[in-house]
Amino acid sequence: MRSVIFVIVMASVFLAISIFLFLGKGSWLIAGYNTASAEEKAKYNEKKLCKAIGTITLIAALLLYIMSYLGYRVELGFMDENQMLPFAIVFIVVVFSATVIGSFYINKKCKNK
Repeated sequence: MRSVIFVIVMASVFLAISIFLFLGKGSWLIAGYNTASAEEKAKYNEKKLCKAIGTITLIAALLLYIMSYLGYRVELGFMDENQMLPFAIVFIVVVFSATVIGSFYINKKCKNK
């Protein structure tokens, strides 16, 4: 049960971070951007960048909530542990894809012209 609670807490943290980023106030949370020089920061549209990273974080939060629900079902005995494997694969593929697509989006659409 502790693992389910831990996953729910992590998902809630990711959700809070994504909301903060969607509001456009979390640029200091973005690795690389927060340590960039003023000249480097000027190359990016900060609001679009925050929304792009917020979207990736929101996807991770939603997947973690689903994982906690499935883990809870496993602990109650309603579902076999082996049935979690397909979701784990989907989880990894979706998070990886969201990161790659987000990276392309940031490099193409978030840069000031």
